[in-house]
Amino acid sequence: MIKFPIGFPRGRRTRSLRVEIALGFGVVIVLMLALGASFYLSEQRSAAAIDKLLSSDNRMADLSLRSSLAMYKARDAENELLLSADRLGVAQASERSLPAMQNHLLDMREYLASLRILSTDPKFRDQVDRIETQTRQYEDGFLAFIARHGKEGLPESADALRQGYLATAVAIESSVEALHTEATKRALQTRSDVERAARFSRWAVIALVALAILLSAAAATVVSRRITGSIARLVAFSGRVAAGDFSARTPQGHADEFGILASAMNQMAESIENSNALLESSADTLKHQATHDPLTGLPNRALLEDRLRQAISYADRYGRLMTVVFINLDGFKRINDSLGRKGGDELLKVMAERMARCLRSVDTVVRTGGDEFVIILYDQPGDGTDIAPALRKLLETIAQPARIGSQAVQLTGSMGVATYPADGADADALFMNADAAMSHAKASGRNNFEFYAAEMSGAIRDELALREGLRHAVARSEFHLAYQPQLDMESGRVTGVEALIRWQHPERGLVSPAQFIPLAEETGLIVPIGEWVLRTACFQNKAWQDAGLPPFIVSVNVSARQFRERTLIAQVSLALRDSGLEPRLLELELTESLVMEDLDKALQSMKALRAMGVQLSIDDFGTGYSSLSALKRFPIARLKIDQSFVRDIPGDEEDKAIAKTIIALGHELNLKVIAEGVETEQQLEFLRAHGCDEMQGYLFSRPVPPAELAALVRMRAGEAAASGQPEARARRVAGR
Repeated sequence: MIKFPIGFPRGRRTRSLRVEIALGFGVVIVLMLALGASFYLSEQRSAAAIDKLLSSDNRMADLSLRSSLAMYKARDAENELLLSADRLGVAQASERSLPAMQNHLLDMREYLASLRILSTDPKFRDQVDRIETQTRQYEDGFLAFIARHGKEGLPESADALRQGYLATAVAIESSVEALHTEATKRALQTRSDVERAARFSRWAVIALVALAILLSAAAATVVSRRITGSIARLVAFSGRVAAGDFSARTPQGHADEFGILASAMNQMAESIENSNALLESSADTLKHQATHDPLTGLPNRALLEDRLRQAISYADRYGRLMTVVFINLDGFKRINDSLGRKGGDELLKVMAERMARCLRSVDTVVRTGGDEFVIILYDQPGDGTDIAPALRKLLETIAQPARIGSQAVQLTGSMGVATYPADGADADALFMNADAAMSHAKASGRNNFEFYAAEMSGAIRDELALREGLRHAVARSEFHLAYQPQLDMESGRVTGVEALIRWQHPERGLVSPAQFIPLAEETGLIVPIGEWVLRTACFQNKAWQDAGLPPFIVSVNVSARQFRERTLIAQVSLALRDSGLEPRLLELELTESLVMEDLDKALQSMKALRAMGVQLSIDDFGTGYSSLSALKRFPIARLKIDQSFVRDIPGDEEDKAIAKTIIALGHELNLKVIAEGVETEQQLEFLRAHGCDEMQGYLFSRPVPPAELAALVRMRAGEAAASGQPEARARRVAGR
């Protein structure tokens, strides 16, 4: 039921546009359905009759052919009987061939009886009856001939009988052939009639489709003429409204759908006209939303540039200073991951409120995004360093514990300070230099502030250039691996090597891993770099084994970022499969802190690696936070004493105690213990005296290229085999 809008004239009753369209197309549909139904029923009846007729005619042609074949077979049996009668005698020949002849004649009579039943033509049926009569005469004549054949005294009578049945047989063959020809002609004629009927049906369907198209076109023309006027009026009205004339109105016309639409559009135009004034009055609110952070309510980056320009203009006009403070909240990501997004948002609002409270009313605090804020300090006297007390107060305020829900959290801030005009002549330079100073403060230990210095920009540029070079280092084959051997304390044999990555920069030369590994971790490039190291080390160890070196383990360091990748297990499996290296000859070195980040997940990955046959070790043991209960669950084979505990042996008593404890603990857990960073004979003697299993360090060899490592392995294997005393072998290790 159509509901007319308010103000629409109810007295005028006009047929609905939907009703007109439905009537027009309804007539077409009903007509097509009627024609289709009648055509379908007629087609069904015709198809049934045609199928029956085709089946009958084809059957008659087949039966006439079978009758002809049966007659031919009977004649063959007749000839065979006559040929064998002179040789075997009439009785024996009849016994052999006569039953077959009679069976063929019986089949023929059955086929003729079926033809009589199928045929509706009296002439055809008379012809069938005549053939049946001739068939009996032929059979009786032949039997009579056989009865007199060979008997003395009756030759003339036998010949007469033979001439009679032969004449009958020829007549039968001619009649059957004519019968088959007639049946075949009827079948072909019926098929031709069916094809003509099919062609007529196709033309009938085409005619129906053409009629339906004509009727649809006629209905569409009627509907089009009906709605063209209404659409033209609505289009003109829409153009006026789009041009900003919200006072425009369109005639409502008939009380149909277009009339209802026109009324609704008039109401919409009136609503827009009324809302326009409200929108203009809300401009200040919209501007505030565009220039302020929706979470904290602080100015955002869009407003920051305007405030910076204002502050610079004020400083130029009155000869004062202006300071930009770039703030980054230390460790926010970790806390945000712990509290969840909602808790992190609450913490950001608390920090924003604290910063705003520490500032003067003329100053501005801006949230630029994430956990970063910028403070603009107006009208600063002196050289800009007098703000240090205020910055310390701000750091203390940020560092105060905050309660988010039921949990108390605490974080700190790192701040970089740039002052106009000494540290930048425009807003972009000030912002960039304050950011550089903040990065320096974060690198210097966090929870502090740094004033911008010119050398900071150079350091930032160097770091950016290093990052860019790092992105292309793998593709440009700038990385290579050096291998530091690991020796057995007793035998002096090389039991393993540690693969250490080196970067040969085309301009900077050899870049220290201490410089580029943290950048790789930060940018995520450590994942592809780590995969390259893993594959290269596996292929190199396989090459050593193929070259005849004794089997030894190659150790590869796995970073925390790489260990968290879901594809790590697949990467290790693929590297082993592609290289052909036995899994037992690969060891992955994991740090304590890496494993303890998510102990359960780490154990799951470690067990999967061990199931593959890969060896695992804990690197830098003693520097992390693993508990004994966790350590005994690790599926590892070796503990590695960090070089920080080896460096001051034997002079530092605490380091000696830690080293002895780690060795004892490892042996209690049935683990081998290896000490890294062994550089003096005194360190070696101490470690050997307390049962350390293996050593690694400059005392024996620095990290070396693959060819040099192969030579060292062969040399140590030869010396170990030539010497008979383990202690002498160990002393020679120290001597190297």
